Order: sequence, then structure tokens, then C-alpha cells
Amino acid sequence: MLSVYSMMTTQKYPYSLVLVILIFQAMTFIGCQSEKSTDNETESTAQQPERKISAKDIASISYTEYALSDSAEKLTTSWFKFQELNSQIEILKTGDLSFFTEDLTFVDEFLTELSSEIPDTLNETSILVRLSALKTSIYKLEGSASLERESKEALLNNLKEVLLSHTNLIFQINKKLEKDAQNITRPQ
Repeated sequence: MLSVYSMMTTQKYPYSLVLVILIFQAMTFIGCQSEKSTDNETESTAQQPERKISAKDIASISYTEYALSDSAEKLTTSWFKFQELNSQIEILKTGDLSFFTEDLTFVDEFLTELSSEIPDTLNETSILVRLSALKTSIYKLEGSASLERESKEALLNNLKEVLLSHTNLIFQINKKLEKDAQNITRPQ
């Protein structure tokens, strides 16, 4: 019996047979590797939790929500950026984060105008501090929403901070106007 080696050496093209076998093995190896990478991509996609925020998720957030008092409503009607902020917060409650995840320069410009257009009656430290806290929470939400690896829970926590900051701002506006409405005379 002739061995495979002796058959190959006696043939006219021994190297071409070896080359064909090596090419076939290489193609099989590459095919297996692409299947493994496809499997890994499927596994990583399956492991990544769904980040979509729904109105139901936002409704499950527990916090005390304040509405503007009648006097605060009248005073803030000319504060257009505040009115727009209130509208965007209502949209945010439906699960639409688009306004708060826009281009950072757009969000920054909006928040700067919100602060600069504050009515003189409300331009006090207690309200400016609440406004600053609101800005910070909006920046955190924008940053959190732009990260692909951020979990849904972390995103909801940042969203809750925005809602709390907004309601605290409204509460402070109401308290400021309530205090201004009191006519307390001091004894002399």
C-alpha cells in the first residue's frame, strides 16, 4: 500500500492539493468565527435591558407635585421660557425625552434664557437656587440619556430628579408670592 505522502510526492502537483486543503480549512474556520461573533452580538443585545421610558414608568414615580397658585400663574404668564419649560415637563411625563436630550448647546441656551428672563419679583436667592438645581438635574438627565450603557433605573432616577426640581421650583414661587402677600406690621 502506498501512503498518502508517497502518493503526493509522486503526483505532478503535490503542493496544489495541500493548498486546496488549507484553503478549505481556512474557509471553515472563518465561517465558524463569524457564527460565533453573530452569537456574541445576539447575546449582548439580549443582555442589554430595554431603555425605553414609557408614561407608565413615569407615572410610577412617587413625588408630590405642586401647581402654580393663581397669583403665580398671573405673574409667570409673561415668563415665556418658564411656560415652555412647563409644557416640556408635561411632554416629558408622557415618556418623550427628546427636548431634554437635544443638542447640549440648545439645552444650555434654553436654560440660560430661562434664568435671564426671570421676572423681577421672582429674582430672589431662594428661587434662583431652585432654578439652579433644576438646571443641574436637566444636565444630568441629558447626560444620562445620551449614554448607551446607562440603565433604565438610572435614567428614571435622573428623570425623577428633574420632576422633583421642577415641582420644588413651583413650590418656592408659590411660597415667595404667599409671603409677599402677607401684610405683617411690626410693633414699634
